Amino acid sequence: MASATIEMHGVRRLYQQADLTDTIALDGIDLTIEPGTFVSIIGPSGCGKSTLLRLISGQEPTDAGRITVCGLTPTEAAEAKAFGFVPQSPALLPWLSVLGNVTLPHKVNRRHDRGLPDLEGMLREVGLGESIHKLPAELSGGMKQRTAIVRAFGLRPDVLLLDEPFGALDEFTREALQEQLLQLWEQTRATVVFVTHSIAEAVRLSDRVVVMAPRPGRVTDVIDIDLPRPRHQEVITSPEFHAFELTLRERLRDAFSGSGLQR
Repeated sequence: MASATIEMHGVRRLYQQADLTDTIALDGIDLTIEPGTFVSIIGPSGCGKSTLLRLISGQEPTDAGRITVCGLTPTEAAEAKAFGFVPQSPALLPWLSVLGNVTLPHKVNRRHDRGLPDLEGMLREVGLGESIHKLPAELSGGMKQRTAIVRAFGLRPDVLLLDEPFGALDEFTREALQEQLLQLWEQTRATVVFVTHSIAEAVRLSDRVVVMAPRPGRVTDVIDIDLPRPRHQEVITSPEFHAFELTLRERLRDAFSGSGLQR
């Protein structure tokens, strides 16, 4: 498949309300996401972050503008099995084991241009080696999200979309999963688009952070995170890391004030 670049030009998305008036969810989105980069999208609730993921993946159409993924339309890219997706809820099948959940999508959507991944090995890498045969009801929230992440990476997608996958987890579990996500990403170098509300998470994970504002949803800033990888504790506690946090906080404050929202 062509290079996993995501291009958005003049993208607009409207939703019709019950009274037949239109609400502009996104407007004037111009954004390029380079292949193999980890890009986070951050902004206040209601700014269209999740909507943008649905447009990229072809789950919803644009009302104006153009999106290409790997040189294809989103629908064509989806048909070519270019996407992996990790939602806020892991959405595991309750009657299948951990291994069954991560292998099922690969059996259904196998990429014939890719070899069979070592899914058991990937599960061991994220600390699920002793839970391979457990059912989802036997897992903690963090273990379920680990399973969902391996399931997505198991398809070896060109583009991985993650919609606040760690939002419901405690801080320590969240940090552990961030580390494991980065380790898997380093192996595959998929193009990643990651939605988050956490400033620290965006800085730790990303090559670039896209800041959005609402009413209508739009991009107000794109910040390059020039920090060395891997981003272990010494990087996270460095002055440079905190400087990026402060910069991102200021840009988010501007996004809030520019949209008329109160903090």
